[in-house]
Amino acid sequence: MRKKYSILSSILILLVLIACNLPGGAAETEEPENLPPAQEEETEVLPEETKTPVIPSVTPEPTAIPTPDSLNPAGPYLMFSGKSGIWIANPDGSFLTQVTNIEPGLRDLRNAVSPDGKELALVVETDEGIELRLVSIPDGGAKVVAKLSSMGMDEASMHPEESKSAAALSILYYEAVAWSPGDGRYLAFVGAINGNSSDLYVYDTQTEEITQLTDGPSQAIIPIWSPDGRYIYHFGVSWVPPFGGALVGYTRMDGAYAVRLSDGEIIDQPKPQKTHYAFVAWQDATHYIMYDADDACNSINLRSVDVETAKATPLMKYSFYYGASLSPDNGALLFSGDSACATSLGDGLYLLKNGESEPLKLSDKKAYEVSWLPESKVFWAYPEGLYNQDGSKRYDPPVFDASFHPAVSMDGFEAWTVIENRVSRVEVKEPGKDWVTVASGFHVDALMWNPEDGKNLLIASEDGTLYGVSYPDFELTTLGEMNGYISQAIWLE
Repeated sequence: MRKKYSILSSILILLVLIACNLPGGAAETEEPENLPPAQEEETEVLPEETKTPVIPSVTPEPTAIPTPDSLNPAGPYLMFSGKSGIWIANPDGSFLTQVTNIEPGLRDLRNAVSPDGKELALVVETDEGIELRLVSIPDGGAKVVAKLSSMGMDEASMHPEESKSAAALSILYYEAVAWSPGDGRYLAFVGAINGNSSDLYVYDTQTEEITQLTDGPSQAIIPIWSPDGRYIYHFGVSWVPPFGGALVGYTRMDGAYAVRLSDGEIIDQPKPQKTHYAFVAWQDATHYIMYDADDACNSINLRSVDVETAKATPLMKYSFYYGASLSPDNGALLFSGDSACATSLGDGLYLLKNGESEPLKLSDKKAYEVSWLPESKVFWAYPEGLYNQDGSKRYDPPVFDASFHPAVSMDGFEAWTVIENRVSRVEVKEPGKDWVTVASGFHVDALMWNPEDGKNLLIASEDGTLYGVSYPDFELTTLGEMNGYISQAIWLE
């Protein structure tokens, strides 16, 4: 055994000497003095075939996630609108870029954006009246499509009973544009181009021709395309005195109509009671859902209407508390019950699934407002919380009746703005974990999760600053400035 040890020692010494003389080898060191002589130990060497090789432990460096070096030339984008106009950014919030300084106000950005995401249709008030403009994305190039009215808001508000004034108010107060589904070749809009009343028109983006579809004494508002692009549904309203105090909108609902695009035929639809909000959504290519407003029981007669025949089919026999909201993914309707009405199911939240007549009860408390959040793909029932489209999952707010701007990511991360004692904070919740405060000390206008990674939250503050926080540390980072409040934030594919 000692002989084997000696041979092995000699080999090791020889290898060390060779290594020290190779280029890049270890530097020579002086041998320390006054050290005791090395003691040889009895060591048994295993047979060659049984040796286990020693593999050095190496911890690989994490692969850095590539960050964009410019604004995506063809999207997708996050889009924001507010005081300073319309802005876009990459999905992670980088390269915040102003598209236009036109402020769309509370108009729905989704109506303004063309289906291919390349243009915005904007109604613009100028010193000469009202114009319809097309603004290209992302470069912001603009062109005027039509002059919609020679009046602006201030002048029109002075004499709302006059048809010309009412036409201008119709164009400015309500949604005035809608792109045809699919390729977005046609843009429906309302305007007073040929006369004193607001009428329905369609602009062909390929030929650049404008066609007038309606002509009548009432004011056309809110064009809505059917999902197959065959019909344009809209309302006719009037400004009839007395107006009372502040001028907040039309005073009379005249009717609802659908224009068949192929031949221009105008088909009378069931007249909504009092308000255009009675139109809920399209159910399919030829049917839409609406209800009636009732002073005693809030909302009644939920029904499906065939747009071609105008025939209505009841969907359920119960009344509900004001509006209802539809999931575009599975056709389910969320509404709130009110125990004050005899035809109600009682206080609570209810989900009416597509094709069923008996709703599913989700909560014992009623909500004051229900809506569908497209970016999060959930229902929001204020102040109760969020529900997925089949009602199987509920997301509770961090603080009841004090939580706003909810957002849910594709990975199930939640974010809310909490306002208590006039102090605002942003709270985030990882699935299965506790709430974590990630920002505070400033007011928030919008929250949105990056739709591509699901763990990166974008925060738009009241002063227009765009912040970002990312899992797992959620450190607050400033991404850009938009110079003023933000009224809307959407995901633009």
